Amino acid sequence: MPPIADLGVLPESSAEHHGATTLCADSPWVSACRTPETVADFAAVVADYADRLWCAGVRPDEVVALVKSNHFDIQAIQCAAVRIGALPALLSAKMEPAHLLDSLKDLKRPCLLVDAEGAEVLRPWRDRLGAVVSRVLTLTPGTALPGAVELGESAPHQVTVRDGTAPTLITHSSGTTGKPKMLVHTVDSLYAHVAPQMNVVRSLKYAGISAKCLSFVHVRMSTGLLTALNAGLPFLGICSSEPSSVREALLRYRPETLEAQPNMFLRWEGLAREAPNPFSTVERYVSSFDAIHPRTLRTLLEASDHPNPTFVQAYGQTETGPVTLLTTTRSDVRELGLRDSRVVGAALPGMELRIVDDTGAELPAGTQGHIEVRTPARAESMLGRAPLPGRDTWWPMGDIGLLRPDGRLELHDRRLDRVPGVPSTLRAEDVLLDELPELAEVVIVAVDGTPTAVVATADGKPLDEDRWRRARRAAELPDGTRVDHRPWEELPLTGTMKVRRHRLPSHGAAG
Repeated sequence: MPPIADLGVLPESSAEHHGATTLCADSPWVSACRTPETVADFAAVVADYADRLWCAGVRPDEVVALVKSNHFDIQAIQCAAVRIGALPALLSAKMEPAHLLDSLKDLKRPCLLVDAEGAEVLRPWRDRLGAVVSRVLTLTPGTALPGAVELGESAPHQVTVRDGTAPTLITHSSGTTGKPKMLVHTVDSLYAHVAPQMNVVRSLKYAGISAKCLSFVHVRMSTGLLTALNAGLPFLGICSSEPSSVREALLRYRPETLEAQPNMFLRWEGLAREAPNPFSTVERYVSSFDAIHPRTLRTLLEASDHPNPTFVQAYGQTETGPVTLLTTTRSDVRELGLRDSRVVGAALPGMELRIVDDTGAELPAGTQGHIEVRTPARAESMLGRAPLPGRDTWWPMGDIGLLRPDGRLELHDRRLDRVPGVPSTLRAEDVLLDELPELAEVVIVAVDGTPTAVVATADGKPLDEDRWRRARRAAELPDGTRVDHRPWEELPLTGTMKVRRHRLPSHGAAG
């Protein structure tokens, strides 16, 4: 049976086939009618949210902009909106407030649905919301936004089934280089995300709990939910990336698979040295955003008690979904070594890759250039932007890299993040993390044309100057590269834990 990609009807269908399968979150469902523990519970919560949205007057084709704290309930509310024919727009409460207001404007007077955190983020703009949104609904009482009405009462809803080419979900990119791009997906484009993921699930023989700690507004979470419901995978949503919360969730649920954003895994390295070890039951780690740092990959694979755990990473972007796949085992790391994370795998079935020069001419294998892809999973459109070309055209990823003769993709840099005198910031950051175990994060940027390593250490102390100079040479960074030390908490992060590089002006740095 082919996978179902309709977010509105799948929870009910999955409950009929996998009703007793575990599906839960590690923290309370504040606004739900019950706390889901199974797929059947989740389907009931979706139906209840649909009743409440319907009673509040939400109808087919209405855009519902959701701004709330990061919790798995975002996915239930999304499914409920789709179920009644509305178009959910999932907006991160971690978005910069001005960008959040602009995103609401792009949605052309949507119905705004918030919780206490979402209302607090929008509070500076409360006097302007009336001109931007049609009305405000709230999931929690006491929301300090003008005219907010609590989503409380319910009425039987009517189910709307969408055509495959109809818009079904609006999500957004991370916003690492500025205002996030607002992307529209259809049932068909989501299906193109889910089909290869289902093949991966079947090939890897998933059995135990699959835990995900992600931004729940990201399209990866929506397609991950579709995959879990189609396959009947036991599923856990971990709602906070704070190491203490993650440790508690992993020790309580003991997942077999753990997916997170790369910077989350980097921050959790210290957990691998704790007793009891929260990663001991993990057979499979998954990352589908940026390349994973080799130090992090080694640390996590060594932390597992499984005979030969694997790390599955995909390369892609919000607009395209996963494009390549690479599986690394602990045996690979021990036997072959791993110094940098530039290789991100070969194209998934149905996806195409090529490298082009500045004029768009295709380059041969082994030649560095601009990465382009062709995929049926690409988003349908971008709000506030010119119409996108057909999916049979090549899509620029905005990255620099090359194709190896064996067909695997080597990733070097984001085009906009290139630093003069640094062949690959990605490789240099990997080497610095290996050479300096005390680093919790390092990002290489250009400040007034000078390469600068913005660093955060695990203990908050500045780097030793002699050790820094040795590490800089190993990373092949220019002699004049400066160091800008920051507390980890002061790094400007997106909702997907990416560092907003454009927000890293120099604090004054050492050489």
